Amino acid sequence: MSRLKLIQAGVGGHGKGWATATVPSSSDFEHVAIVDVNRAVLDEVGGKIGLAHDRRFTELSHALAAVQADALLTVTPPTAHLEHAKLAFAAGLHVMTEKPIADTIESAKEMLRLADSAGRQLVVAQNYRYAAAPHRIRALIDQQRVGALGHGHIDFYIPADFTGSFREPMRHVLLVDMAIHHLDLLRYITRRNVVEVFAQTFRPEWSWYAHNPGLKMMLKLEGDVHFSYSGDWSARGRNTGWSGDWRVQCEQGSIHWNFDKLTVARSSRGFKEDTMIEEVPLQPIDLEGQPGLLKTFATAIRSNQPAPTSGRDNIQSFGAVMAAVKSAETGKIVNVNALIGKR
Repeated sequence: MSRLKLIQAGVGGHGKGWATATVPSSSDFEHVAIVDVNRAVLDEVGGKIGLAHDRRFTELSHALAAVQADALLTVTPPTAHLEHAKLAFAAGLHVMTEKPIADTIESAKEMLRLADSAGRQLVVAQNYRYAAAPHRIRALIDQQRVGALGHGHIDFYIPADFTGSFREPMRHVLLVDMAIHHLDLLRYITRRNVVEVFAQTFRPEWSWYAHNPGLKMMLKLEGDVHFSYSGDWSARGRNTGWSGDWRVQCEQGSIHWNFDKLTVARSSRGFKEDTMIEEVPLQPIDLEGQPGLLKTFATAIRSNQPAPTSGRDNIQSFGAVMAAVKSAETGKIVNVNALIGKR
């Protein structure tokens, strides 16, 4: 089967890994053009992947006019996603966009409308779903291996430094740019959407971010399942994994996940010292992370069926994040479906 022709917008920073490792190793896609506002980065990456000078562009519109392509991958700040989607869908391309899907709910909903109108796939790069641990936790919950699902908690503490990037001045940076992964994982693992959110963001006095990298949040999911969240993107000390440190509380015990270690703890009622801890082996999946995303993007294009992280699915994850933003700014509990206009 011939590879799909891909234009990639944004090849610096996070986009460099996509351009120099993930896409070249894919059996489904090949670069036909790259786009970046930084000419030096454009030429550096273009040289590394062997892409001719006439396939390197500083504007997406010029790339779309000059080359024939099947799809666009945009690894750019959220403020650019809607404009890129407009241009790509108008040219008949399918689109995969880095998370978050957009900078506002209105822009995200417009991207969904454009995709539907064009009859093209819109996929969001929620690569954290494509890992062994969340697949295993989901199966444990589905099979009620620890009894019925009850509630849970997620911690996230990593002193990330994005000095000079668009994240440095971003409002509610941890919530918008990182917690989107954790809320999407939460929906995936539990098979439940977030219904209500109460959130507070804050800026520790030592923080190197312009706005708030700290976050405390309460989440109500469908079926009256509750999760709490605590994090700080400027917290030195003991780090969690990038996927967070999870406790999923069930009827007969708890499921624990941090880094690549997954355990189940069971105990009886009362103050007995009888806790039994079992390490759960992880079963490798075919393609993890970004390669897994590219595979599902290609499958969606070829089958004309939505990908697991389609824009239509992802609006629930992004809606939960933006409900949290609204909650943090108003001090009120915010209903997610009311925010995204879903009944």
